[in-house]
Amino acid sequence: MGIAAAAFSFFAVNSSLVAFVIHLDSQTPLREIWRRNMGWVALSYLLLSPIALLLARAYETPLLGNWGGWTVLLFLIPLYYSRFYWDEKVRLEQAFDTTLELLMNALEAKDPMTRLHSERVADIARDLARKVKDGDEAYAQAIYRAARLHDIGKIAIPEAVLLKPGSLTPEEFALIQSHTTKGAELLSPARKVAFDQLVYNVILHHHERWDGRGYPKRLAGHEIPEEARIVGLADAYEAMTAGRPYRKAKTPEEALREVQELSGHQFDPRLVEAFTELWAQNPIWRDREAYIAAKEGSLLRSTSPQRSSASALPSPSEPGPRTSEE
Repeated sequence: MGIAAAAFSFFAVNSSLVAFVIHLDSQTPLREIWRRNMGWVALSYLLLSPIALLLARAYETPLLGNWGGWTVLLFLIPLYYSRFYWDEKVRLEQAFDTTLELLMNALEAKDPMTRLHSERVADIARDLARKVKDGDEAYAQAIYRAARLHDIGKIAIPEAVLLKPGSLTPEEFALIQSHTTKGAELLSPARKVAFDQLVYNVILHHHERWDGRGYPKRLAGHEIPEEARIVGLADAYEAMTAGRPYRKAKTPEEALREVQELSGHQFDPRLVEAFTELWAQNPIWRDREAYIAAKEGSLLRSTSPQRSSASALPSPSEPGPRTSEE
């Protein structure tokens, strides 16, 4: 009990001082600093404090040469290799993320109309995930990472089909739809190394529909993983407000109305309700032109208020006219 109290006291004093310095520097509310940067450290402090006590006891109990340092070293060696393994794992994940980021940038560079598509989808999805999960930041960040990669399978789609300005034939539409399965296949070598099941669920199922008429597996309702439902809604809104040569962009207001009309058909009604509440707060992603201007000016904050203006495109699912279901 004493060691836990000591660990808690050390953590409280140390983290409070650090949080206060950050607050003075950035004017960020202390509660927000604590939630984002300090809360997760508390468990680490409480878990590591018994290990510190154990090492102190080990030093007092020499095993070799009447020096307790050898005993401590026996404990530290496995801890060192555990840390080394963790650092290597983090570096490998960062390398994967960087590589895939380059691939997504290359994909979007093919078509200027879709620039920043996956980034905007990811910002919308992160805010929506945070909303429906009562501020769960870890889940929101996991959704953000997965959403950045949701269209990675389009790398395997021929440019002649992907960038076709007119209507698609049934065969071409089926090829476009295959980007979900191709994306999951593309990342399959990294399944156990860099990506968990959430990422694969988003890539594979973000075009499923609440009514079961989506693809690739025609899942319905709660059969669709929640993370895929979240990214699917974000993807559709971005498509509705991103103009294409073959279809005029929708304004944010028109896009919201379409999302609401498709509640219970294409989208989870609970997510539509949460999305509507978020949209009413006028986040930066609500208007595509404002979002792009902010990103290109390095001013993006996903909750900054901006004026609404006309922007860009919709969603259904039949071959022929191009849609956001692609």
